[in-house]
Amino acid sequence: MATAFDFRYVETIVAFLEMHQNPQTILPERAGVSFKLLPKPLGVEEYRKYYYAVGSAFQWLDRMVMPYNELAEKINAREVFVYLMFVDDQPAGFAEFLSTPAFTEILYFGLFPAFVGKGWGSYFLHWCIAKAWSFGPQWIQLNTCQLDHPNALPVYRNAGFQEIRTIVEPRKILSSTNNQ
Repeated sequence: MATAFDFRYVETIVAFLEMHQNPQTILPERAGVSFKLLPKPLGVEEYRKYYYAVGSAFQWLDRMVMPYNELAEKINAREVFVYLMFVDDQPAGFAEFLSTPAFTEILYFGLFPAFVGKGWGSYFLHWCIAKAWSFGPQWIQLNTCQLDHPNALPVYRNAGFQEIRTIVEPRKILSSTNNQ
């Protein structure tokens, strides 16, 4: 699958964010919403289906072009957890966490296209924050870049994350995109 993508690199601003206080937000019950931890070993093609469904609009290519064995090792590592959010038994979102003794990182999360713009994003983010804290870390972290949704950084700040640093680094994008 990795060879199916023709990509190039663009210089991209990446923001690294952390949260050092658990907001202990209690999510309201939402009828028809559930979350499922995907069992291991998680297949690479199944994982890529979820990853790309969320990330294709935002140029998430790293895991699509990563060698199969390398990706299989990453997603099946003991400290990595991949969840799906379901709405009325339909897969609605994907989240991936890396849990270490010091911190938990929300590696990836987002909604599948059919659920975007329907009020699920904030709910899912707050669920991800609560789930990240449930691993018992000293802090949680995530990063975003200028290729992500334009509201990502303000939404993360509003949820309680603080920007720790920014860097400029090359990121893969599809060669056929208009993101010149």
